[in-house]
Amino acid sequence: MHVLARPDCFVHRDKDTIYPKDAFAHNLSHPDVLELGAFENEQLVGVVRASLWKQSGMVENVKTVCLDDIYVLPSYRRNGIATSLFSHVESWAREKGATRLDLHAWDFNKDAIALYQAMGMSPQRYVFEKKL
Repeated sequence: MHVLARPDCFVHRDKDTIYPKDAFAHNLSHPDVLELGAFENEQLVGVVRASLWKQSGMVENVKTVCLDDIYVLPSYRRNGIATSLFSHVESWAREKGATRLDLHAWDFNKDAIALYQAMGMSPQRYVFEKKL
């Protein structure tokens, strides 16, 4: 979706290079990174990755968890999987002492924006661009 909507920002990559295995393995063992999968039987149908920022770029001494990625296979959407993954991230963030949960969403991704708002998130800031 991102490559189609914004080819100027996203490069189409082979599925094996989107998230290299060594980076995944490193994050699995990192205490400030949460990676979870949602499974049906033995099939991976959803994933979430979040990371703890011990210092915000805007304000010092504010622990923030950034929800880096959340994805559910299209045929499994609208079944509560993303909501469940999000809930796990919220619980983990509280355990880590975070006072805020942040994420970034592209404006074209209206379904994701609606999901985040339904889970109690609200816009914090806007990033504007002008193509030259």
